[in-house]
Amino acid sequence: MEQRKAAWIVVACVGWGLSACARINDAGMAVFSSTVHAIAIVNGQLLQGDMQLYPDRTGVLTLRSGADVNSTAAEPSPGLAPAPLPAKGVVASCMGRMRYTATTTGTVDLRCNDGVTTDLLVTLLGETRGYGQGATGSGDASLVFGMAPAEARAHLLVPPNRQLVERAETPYLELK
Repeated sequence: MEQRKAAWIVVACVGWGLSACARINDAGMAVFSSTVHAIAIVNGQLLQGDMQLYPDRTGVLTLRSGADVNSTAAEPSPGLAPAPLPAKGVVASCMGRMRYTATTTGTVDLRCNDGVTTDLLVTLLGETRGYGQGATGSGDASLVFGMAPAEARAHLLVPPNRQLVERAETPYLELK
C-alpha cells in the first residue's frame, strides 16, 4: 500500500513539474515577444489589430473591424451595452496563427467570425514586418504587419472603386 501511495506522489510531482515548465516557457515566450500593428482586407472589408510575434518563429494575429479597432478590450466596459452582432456576411473579427515555413516566408491560418477561412502566404521583410495574400471562398484576403500606413497600402489588395486613406496621426487606415 505504501509503495502505491509513493508512486502516486511521484506521478503527481512529475506532472506538477512538467506543468510548471510549460508555464515558465509560456511566460518566457511572452516576455521576449514583439507586438506590431496589423491591417488586413478580407472579402473587401478592412480589419485592423495586432500581430504578436514569438521567438520560436510563430505568431498570433487578432483583427477587428469598424469602431472596434481602437479598443483592445474583449468585453465592453461596465454600464455599456454590448456591441450589436454583425450582419450576415460581415467580417467583424478574425484571428490566426502564423508559423514560419522558411527564413523569409510563412503562413497564417486566418479564421473569421462569419466562417471565412483561408491560409495566407506571408513574405517577411524583417523580424517584425511582413505581408501576405490568399483567397477565401468569396474573395481575396491580404495582410500586412509591422508597417507604417503608407507602406502598408502598397501591399494590400484594395477592392475595385475603393481606396485606402490614412487616418491623421494614427497607424490606422480607412477603406472608402
